[in-house]
Amino acid sequence: MSSENSALPRRAKTVQLGWIIFELVMILLAMIFIYPTIYILINSFKGTQEIVVNPIGLPPHPSFENFISVLQREGAGGYTFLQSLLNTLLITVISVSGVILISSMAAYVLARTKSKASWVIFSIFAFFTVIPFQLIMVPLVVLATDLQFQNIWGLSLMYWGLGAPAAVFMYHGFIKSIPYSLEESASMDGASHTRLFFQIVLPLLTPITATITILDILWVWNDFLLPYIILKQGTLVLFQFNFFGQFTQDFGALTASLVMSATPIIILYFAMQKFIIKGISAGAVKG
Repeated sequence: MSSENSALPRRAKTVQLGWIIFELVMILLAMIFIYPTIYILINSFKGTQEIVVNPIGLPPHPSFENFISVLQREGAGGYTFLQSLLNTLLITVISVSGVILISSMAAYVLARTKSKASWVIFSIFAFFTVIPFQLIMVPLVVLATDLQFQNIWGLSLMYWGLGAPAAVFMYHGFIKSIPYSLEESASMDGASHTRLFFQIVLPLLTPITATITILDILWVWNDFLLPYIILKQGTLVLFQFNFFGQFTQDFGALTASLVMSATPIIILYFAMQKFIIKGISAGAVKG
């Protein structure tokens, strides 16, 4: 009996030591992931020469000249930073809103329809989540040229199609976890399918909707390849691309523009982070 009692403190110390090591490893990993953000933030207050000489040091003479320079500069096509910001915001809002609306309705029908056709269609959506963009890039550009989709609205429609498969997959798994009895009760009260979806089902999808929203916003906001081959100019990422020339690189203005363009997304992420984990765990696991 005494030997068992003496073993308990040793086990407790072992568990405590294990947690301490685990926390130290997590802190180290967090510092590694946070470092690039701190690096960009520090260098945004330096001149290009100071960044080249001492890229990891603190700014000897912090200034906002880089931020002022970014706001005054014009990129390709005469677009300023604010114009590029508004274009990116418009593209993001249209694209993400369309993906959310279309994918949620499609996933609801597929989840509640028990048939082979529904299973086949859902399988097609799931299959397209693993198709690399480079595989369809050239045909997509040809199609966009033929349909005259080389504008903000055409680009947004392309994001609808590219973002729908993953969104449908996540929505489908989450909808299956919602009790069907709620919809049956509403149907008995005379609710139509449209009212049933928008007033009962859609509000229950808030966690997974928040998850898909933030993931798609990060994707559309930071995307370079699709806007580059479709628009050529006019978005934040393409505006920042102009800081690199054949013979010059303006690192100071680049870091300042990165800080300015990333700030809204970081704020949005922290505001919605509690929904992200809940939505991913509930949607992906039950899918």
